[in-house]
Amino acid sequence: MVALGRSAWLPCHEGSASGAREMLKALLAELGANELDWYEVELVVSELVANAVIHGSANLDGLIFVRFEGSVEQVRIEVHDSSRVLPRVQPVSLDDEGGRGLWLVDQLASTWGHDCSDVGLSKRVWAVVRPDRCGLGPRSHR
Repeated sequence: MVALGRSAWLPCHEGSASGAREMLKALLAELGANELDWYEVELVVSELVANAVIHGSANLDGLIFVRFEGSVEQVRIEVHDSSRVLPRVQPVSLDDEGGRGLWLVDQLASTWGHDCSDVGLSKRVWAVVRPDRCGLGPRSHR
């Protein structure tokens, strides 16, 4: 199994989700992975980066750090931000316009969680996505 990685500091801005997805696509292309098999990982990346930008940043001038490690079997996504507030899946009603991001991550990732960041920020939220397991089987998170 060949594993490759990518990482970058991104601005705390709504456009950063797009930049993170482009990094992911470059990694998948380098791995020779079929992008159609990996659309779920793009959704997970978008949700984790959006959560970091909206909920996880101490100020809008801050940065977030995104790291990908992957192989054709799985991709690990890490998003680091400056907040100490830990994420949790929120109950939502049908009328709510938002609040489903971590629920979506929970459904699509094989596993996900959060812990202290190792790049000088406050926390890391991570997820592991496998194209053959998206939305299937038990998931674990901390």
